[in-house]
Amino acid sequence: MENIYKVLIIDDEPPARDLLEAYVNQIPFLACVGCCANAMQALDFIDSEQADLLFLDINMPRMTGLELLGFKQVKPLQVILTTAYPDHALASYEYDVVDYLLKPIAFDRFFKSALKFKEKKTRIDQSLPVAGNNIPTADRTISRNTSLEMAGNAAKPIWIREEKILRQLNPNEVLYLEGLKDYVKIHLEKRSIVTHLAIGQAEELFRYPSFVRVHRSYIVRISAIETINGNVLTLINGQQLSIGPSYREDLKIFISIL
Repeated sequence: MENIYKVLIIDDEPPARDLLEAYVNQIPFLACVGCCANAMQALDFIDSEQADLLFLDINMPRMTGLELLGFKQVKPLQVILTTAYPDHALASYEYDVVDYLLKPIAFDRFFKSALKFKEKKTRIDQSLPVAGNNIPTADRTISRNTSLEMAGNAAKPIWIREEKILRQLNPNEVLYLEGLKDYVKIHLEKRSIVTHLAIGQAEELFRYPSFVRVHRSYIVRISAIETINGNVLTLINGQQLSIGPSYREDLKIFISIL
């Protein structure tokens, strides 16, 4: 039987709430359990009821959606941001949200976002670490064992645009990706490529099981990681990258199942 995920809609505009609720009702694996007109109502609801996914408007009076994301009740939940203002997109990447929907929201775009949530939630639920398999606080060397090599070898070629040229990349040659506002710098073993792509869009191309996002600015090939020391990881070429606080748990979960 397919899992049904509970959805909470948070938006100060009634027409927006009604539209999102109608969309949710058309998707078999989603169920709307509540609609809130502001962030304070949402906090009360989350304290008293369970929810798996929030559709959260950014621009609300008294407390914005981004401010709401800072509360501990919200952090364990998956969030899809909604807004009429595209200039908030960059800020949203700092919060590891599932997706960012720009109003007016078409159903096909909404459905793609819901599928993205379902895939991420399923991956998290299936990857919960077992007791006694936590990462130690001391330095940990990650051997590039059979599991890692299988993950790397399973990656399919990826097409990216370099200026006016479409270029095919072998993901196994990519060490990491670095976000530069509206561009991404792809660091290969012998050179780098810059492409016009936001880091959130790059995350859709360079994804599990071969890649993991470790920072708002970095996506790393798992089999290119040599060691992890606290909040710093070192790649096989000696490059060191910081691990962002909001990405640390996802990285621990991934490593714990290898």
